[in-house]
Amino acid sequence: AEGFRPVGDEALSAVVEDEDRLPEGEDWYGAIVSGVAGAGWVSVYVADWQDSGALARGLSERLHAPVLELWVAENVHWGYTYFENGQVVDRFADDPSAVAETPAEAAEYVGKAEALASALDAPVRDLQEALRQARANAGRLAAGPVDALARVAGLPFGHAFIGYESFFEDDPEDYESELEGWPQFRHLTFAHPAGRESLAE
Repeated sequence: AEGFRPVGDEALSAVVEDEDRLPEGEDWYGAIVSGVAGAGWVSVYVADWQDSGALARGLSERLHAPVLELWVAENVHWGYTYFENGQVVDRFADDPSAVAETPAEAAEYVGKAEALASALDAPVRDLQEALRQARANAGRLAAGPVDALARVAGLPFGHAFIGYESFFEDDPEDYESELEGWPQFRHLTFAHPAGRESLAE
């Protein structure tokens, strides 16, 4: 609907083993989609991190499904935005001042455990503790707090703490034990519409 024309859909394991399968040039856009990854979740990775929010909102709106956008910056800071039917329900950042310009905006990133707990079908207390640990850990390696949230969500940690580029730059064997259903990951590629390279544009 945004003008990105599908040009490829391949099993990611095959693409990684033979990078010649990737489109040539820079006029393409990629997304990686997993099979079901525990508790009914499907993981989606997007080539341009700036498009993460736009893609999450669009998926939530079009699929009428809950979408949890999880972001990690430099392996240190992290947070999430939770969408229902294309609308933001909750936001969290381990250090709100790192993503907000004003105190009022920072208050939007404190995280409301009760808002997310129902979607995760998880105890509010468990989620509150995960967010408390995340705030206490802000500025240090984010892996532990992200793992805590992943456990509450029933999502394998490997699905949460990995980026699009990692699939191509790292050894896929490193992920086979962590990424549930590794052969089910698919790499979708799209041709850019004229004058646009990202959803954010």
